[in-house]
Amino acid sequence: MTALLPIIEELADAADHQARAQWLLAVPLAVIVRDHLTIRRLLTAAGFHEGTAYLEAEIAALSAVRGRDGLAAFTVRNTREFARIGIQVIARGGALEGKD
Repeated sequence: MTALLPIIEELADAADHQARAQWLLAVPLAVIVRDHLTIRRLLTAAGFHEGTAYLEAEIAALSAVRGRDGLAAFTVRNTREFARIGIQVIARGGALEGKD
């Protein structure tokens, strides 16, 4: 028996970075906010640097002060979108870190 919630166990049991990227894109943002320390630990232990960068970008965007338009600063949104695009590419099976 493990202390991890079943949804976090899915990440812990992911076979590769593609599966981790798919998990990151599918998991509810509330889980990311609630369990970001555990998620960061699992991504770091797996050597999934793009996943860690995406996690940090999501947390920054979700934690950012919003302007009058209800949006975070452009730099925060831009960083989040670039990180998300990278994770989407990996989730589709392309551009894995360390591959030529």
